[in-house]
Amino acid sequence: MQSRTTRHPDGTVDIVQIGPAEAEHPADVLQAIYWRELSRSTLGLARFSGNAVRVLGVWPALLRFGPLADGARPIVGGIFAREPHGSIRWWTADGNAAVAVERFAPLLRGPLWRLESWFHDLVGRRYLAHAGSARS
Repeated sequence: MQSRTTRHPDGTVDIVQIGPAEAEHPADVLQAIYWRELSRSTLGLARFSGNAVRVLGVWPALLRFGPLADGARPIVGGIFAREPHGSIRWWTADGNAAVAVERFAPLLRGPLWRLESWFHDLVGRRYLAHAGSARS
């Protein structure tokens, strides 16, 4: 797996993770795998529900998203977002699966941001392991 994090001068970040995939899948299938791995990684504490990642699937919205379009969901708010900005995108192509958080404006800084970034890396690795081996 390859992982790259870029911090932009405006404080937004890109996190791109890519790994091998045996087959190509549509974005709705890939995002379902990602949300499942998010829930599994938190032992069910964080769940995707109502276009948001929420504690126990109910409240509060840790991150809120717009609708899936062209393989991506815009980030539109939530406790962990400094402002509505950026997106999360899933795709498979050319024998690879990927997840990319693009131009996210995180609220957390310093050690707390490192913890959030570590957690995203963990979920991304689990996602790539399952998206890469999923059959169409």
